[in-house]
Order: sequence, then C-alpha cells, then structure tokens
Amino acid sequence: MSNKLYLKLAADNIRKNGRTYIPYIITCIITIAMFYIIRSLSLNEGLQTLKTGAFIMSQILGLGSIVVGIFSVIFLFYTNSFLMKRRKKEFGLYNILGMEKKHISRVIAFETLYVSVISILLGLAAGFALDKVMYMLMAKIMKADIHFGFYISIESVITSVVLFGIIFFCILLNSLRQIHLSKPIELLKGSDVGEKEPKTKLITAFLGVLFLIGGYFIAVEVKNVMEAMTFFFYAVILVIIGTYMIFTSGSIFFLKALRKNKKYYYKTKHFISVSGMIYRMKQNAVGLANICILSTMVLVMISSTVSLMVGIDDIINMRYPDFDIQVYTRGAYMEGENGDKLKNLKEIEEIMDQYSDCTVKKGDYLHLSFNCSIKGNKLLTEEGENDISCQFILLEDHNKYSGETLTLGEDEVYLIGSIKELDSGYLEIFGKSFSVKNRLYVKDMDNYGYDHITVYVKDMDALQEINDLYNDAFGLDEPGCWFDRTINYDIKDSGRAEEIIDRIYGVRESVSIEDSYTAREDFMELYGGLFFLGIFLGTLFVMATILIIYYKQISEGYEDKNRFEIMRKVGMSKSEVKASIHSQVLCVFFLPLITAGIHICFAFPMVSKMLAGLELLNTSLYIICTIASFLVFAFMYVMIYLITAKVYYKIVSK
Repeated sequence: MSNKLYLKLAADNIRKNGRTYIPYIITCIITIAMFYIIRSLSLNEGLQTLKTGAFIMSQILGLGSIVVGIFSVIFLFYTNSFLMKRRKKEFGLYNILGMEKKHISRVIAFETLYVSVISILLGLAAGFALDKVMYMLMAKIMKADIHFGFYISIESVITSVVLFGIIFFCILLNSLRQIHLSKPIELLKGSDVGEKEPKTKLITAFLGVLFLIGGYFIAVEVKNVMEAMTFFFYAVILVIIGTYMIFTSGSIFFLKALRKNKKYYYKTKHFISVSGMIYRMKQNAVGLANICILSTMVLVMISSTVSLMVGIDDIINMRYPDFDIQVYTRGAYMEGENGDKLKNLKEIEEIMDQYSDCTVKKGDYLHLSFNCSIKGNKLLTEEGENDISCQFILLEDHNKYSGETLTLGEDEVYLIGSIKELDSGYLEIFGKSFSVKNRLYVKDMDNYGYDHITVYVKDMDALQEINDLYNDAFGLDEPGCWFDRTINYDIKDSGRAEEIIDRIYGVRESVSIEDSYTAREDFMELYGGLFFLGIFLGTLFVMATILIIYYKQISEGYEDKNRFEIMRKVGMSKSEVKASIHSQVLCVFFLPLITAGIHICFAFPMVSKMLAGLELLNTSLYIICTIASFLVFAFMYVMIYLITAKVYYKIVSK
C-alpha cells in the first residue's frame, strides 16, 4: 500500500468521525493557543512598564504557563482515550478485512500527523491573533500603560511546537501500543464490551473518606496565613486522592444501596438508570472525579481572584484608614547617630507644611517595636520562638490625634489585641507586671500569620523602662530595639496628590514612605495579574470540563444504543426511554457539582486565610463572590447538561 492511500484513508477517517474528532481538534487548537498566549505574556517586554510588579507578574504568568503545560499533557491524553475507544471497532474491522496491524499503525500515524499539524498551525495562528488582545486586556485590568504594535514571541513559538510535538508523539505511541497489544476480535468488540458488575471495595471507600476528612480537617483547622500556605498543598492532595477513591468505590456502594431499596429501585426509570450506572461506574468514576476536581479548581480560582479585585478599596481603607501618606523611620528619637533621620523627617514636615491648605496631619507617634514570645499572660524571650509582634505607643500621642482623653496610672497600660492568653487583668513584660486598665479594641490579627499586640503606655519613662527590660531579657549591651516614629498625613485635594507624593519621595533616604495612591497601583498590578490568570485558567478548565462531559455522553450514548433498542422492542415507550435517560444523567451528572460545592465549603477557611495574607480581610465579600461564582458555574453546568442530554437521546433513539 502506498503512502498516498494511507493519507487518503486517514483524512477520510477524520471526516467520517467528525462528531468525535472535530471537538478534539478544536480543543487541541484552543489549548495550544492558550499555552502560547500565556507563555508569550510572561516574556512580553511590555510588562516592564509596570511600576513595581514586572518581576512578580512575569513570575505569575511563568507559573501559569507551567500549569497550562502540565494540564495539556494530562488533558489531551485523557480526551484521546475517548477517540481510541470509539475507533477500536473500526480498526478491528480493518484487521478482519486483511489489513495488518502495521498498516493500521500507519493510518493512525497519519491521522495523528493531520491532527497535530492542523492543531499546531491553527493554534499558533489563534495565539498570534489573540496575544495582543490578551495583553491589552491584562493591561486594562492592571491599569498599566498599553504599548501598541504587533508582537510575536519566537521563544514561545519554539516552546509550543516542541511541547505539543512531544505530546502528540507520545499520544501516537500510546495508540500504537493499544493496537499492537489487542487481538482482532478485541478491537472489533472494543467499544461494545460490557463491564462486569464491579465489586464493592469498602476498604477503598473507607480510605477515601479518611483522606477527605484529613484534607477537610487541615483546611478548617489552619490558624493563620503561614499555616494555610504551608499546608495548602497537602490538603489539596488529600482531597484529590479522597475524591477519586470516593467516586471509584463509594459511588458503587451508594448505587448498590439504591438497588437494595425496593421502593426506589423497582420503578421503570430508576431500575434502568441504576442498573446501567452500576455496571458502568467503574469506567465512569475517573471521568466524574476529573469533572469534580476541575469544577472545584475553577470555583476556587474565580471566587478568590474576583474577591481580590473587588476588595481593593477595602484593603486600601484598612491599610490607610484615615490617612493617605505614612512616613516611618527607625531610631528617630535621639540626636547623634540618628541626626540624618531626624533631618529628613524635618524636611518632610516642612514640605507638608507648604501644602497645609490641602493636607492634614493625622498622627505623629513615637513607639517601641520588637518581637518576643508569649506564655499565658507573660511576654518573654525564648530562643527560636520569638514570633509575637509587639508595639508600645505613648498614650499622649493616641489622645492627641484620636480626640480621646484616656488616662493611665503608674504601671498601667491599655491593650489592643486578640490573643486569648491576655484576657486576664495584667500583662507581665520580661518579669515586670503591668495592670491592664482596659482593652481598647479587639481585632482578629491572626489572619496575617503572626500574633500582634499594641500597648499604650503612660509616658516616655514607661517606654524607656520597657526598652531596658527588653535589652536585659535578651542580654544585650547595646540597644536591640529602637524608638521608632510614624507620621500620618491625609491629602484633601486628590488633584495635587501626585505632586505632593513626588516631593516627599525625593527625601526618601533613611526614611520609609508609603502612600495609598501608590499602594492602589501596586495592588491593581498584583491582583489584576492574579485575576487575569484566574480567568485565563478558569476558562481553560471550564473548556476541559465541557469536553469531558461531552465525550462521556457521546461514548455512553453509543454504548447504550443497543440496550435501549432492546428496551423499546420489549414494550418501553419513547417517553419512558427519555425519562430513564434523564434519571440516569441527572444522578451522575450533578454528583460532581454537588461534591465540588462541598469541597468549596470546607476549603473556605483555608482560602480565606490565604486571601488575608494578601490583605483581604473582608470575609463577607469572599462569601458573596464564592456563592455568585458557584451559581454562575451551576447555570453553565445545567446548560451543558441540557445540551449533552439532548445529544445522548438522539444517539440512543436512532
């Protein structure tokens, strides 16, 4: 046989199997295009226009390209398995009619060649066309400058061609392996072979429950952002393993339990759907678990990134509650070695005095800051465990800018914090006891990954005494902490903000400066990048979910065609067939969505802690975004169900 015949036969096969091949090719094209786009964006020189986030954004997109690359390998192999299952009967027929396996292998090789060339060329073309659009969209989200001009990343082209060339080659090798290891009769019956009734694997189901409980326990019990970041990966792995075990073994146990329920089972639509699902669940379980995991990933990414974008105003208001500029320096109390710092602070104050018509000083605080440990109601030092951030502020500074007239007696303090051990009426600081007159304000500060307390003291003598106690406790001959100074200003005329900020940043040496305007731009760059990546990957995973569901329904439709034909011959009406189909599809179809919803509920505490690490403390906003994301995704899910159920019914009713 000549190569021309193989080429023609391969092309005819793709055309005749368009119902399964066209969605696969479209998926390959979209996957390649998305990989090229995200890889190209990570290397785009336009990122350098970002004021502070060029490196971070490049790293985020680079990580995203790795995720898309790994996903492409797994997903394309998985979807190709549906194609091979549908084609086995066709290949078996070729074998029976005289074609040797080496000839069939050549046909498969040319089919793979057609698919790979078409997918890579069209995928890169789509990537070229959409790359600039995605860049402009990302820049728009991040409020960054847009650079016009056509751009093609040669490095991204080479990476895409090499990666997907290897993927298609490995898919070909896997297909050839299946053909050469199968007997002709197995190929001929490949898509029609029924499943034996699967055994109920109680041990596997029990282990699946334990893995899920373990993952849920970690997610619920994390105390702060550091723990959330540390244990997030372990929780995800446990939940994924538990999900696969539950779907592969727990679902069979559940279906057999339904079969034992005579009132439920012995009804026409339930009898057919439950019996069919029991025999098919062995091969369905992995697909359903994949849908569940992908759905969970989509919901987590979309809800969290949307929360960050929508919550930027809350974050800015929390960091800068009643001021726009914060000037901060360490060791700005005594003259001498701190003379330069005092000089710079004075220069900044002089600049702000020049704008007294549109600025207001909102605070000028002298304070002492250090880290230590806590045992009960005692602050002390322990090697390797000094993880409590403490700040001591003069009460007169607080009264001056808060408008309050609080007073303190000798060895009395006011306390701000949420550490439960400090609920008693006194605070012992490195061996000396101070009476806690009152808790001014209790705030949950654990979200930041560390415990934090703020203490108001009577006067400078008390502040100096605490400093001496600290130095003695740590055995320091020289000061181990400094008297710091923080000055806050509010800008009333936002039109002059840029001018004011530029001038005070010109005196930045030895003085730290933060402002709400620059912070907003920084947050827009970081959170905008995360939002773009979340939408990008979410779209990819939604596409994967749709395709898995589509192929699942198509393959099951062809498998069930003969079974429903027999049912109609023994007297089953079309309406009963349709009711049975809906019962079967509904039972299986919405199981992944419900399970994904449960995963999201248990993941909520951990994800909210991680968002708090990114300074989003508005839990109500995250709840609203999560619910909204779930409802939108559920609506899409229902639409997919209606479409695929219709396709399934058309196949089995022919």
